[in-house]
Amino acid sequence: MSTLHFSASPTWAIKASVAAILLFLPLGYFMQQALSEKQQYHQMFDAVQTKLQAHRAAAEKIRLSQKAFHRQLPGAEKSTPDLLPLQLLGKAMRDDVALVSLEIDNSQHQARLTVVADSLNSLLDFTARLQNVTNKVELESHATEAAPKGRWKVKASLSVEFRHED
Repeated sequence: MSTLHFSASPTWAIKASVAAILLFLPLGYFMQQALSEKQQYHQMFDAVQTKLQAHRAAAEKIRLSQKAFHRQLPGAEKSTPDLLPLQLLGKAMRDDVALVSLEIDNSQHQARLTVVADSLNSLLDFTARLQNVTNKVELESHATEAAPKGRWKVKASLSVEFRHED
């Protein structure tokens, strides 16, 4: 009769364990490197975010001090909420557009304009300039004259929402 040999750790289990350890050692090493790199990136990101917040705070402080300085100048224009729509309109006006009528509702922060322009392109340019200085511009209607008698060929009605500056 043959004797059976019993081993607590068979040779195939030892070989499989050694192979698994040899495979997982480099994987663990690379995972550790990736984790440390991730932590470095987070630290750099936090540092950059802190600098950005500091720069934004400094820029806001400079903006406020410039605004206060500008208000104290003797020749500076004093702006009131009632004059704001006219100031914004003045920034957008050029020689190729003329104002026919203006209705301002300061409580709603809205204005309705009727303008005449040299051409449709001039009207659209005026609308774009007005959009840059106000919140919202809506071209309600426009009409071109078939036989223009004077300089103005296009008449338009616009609705404008404006914002009050601090």
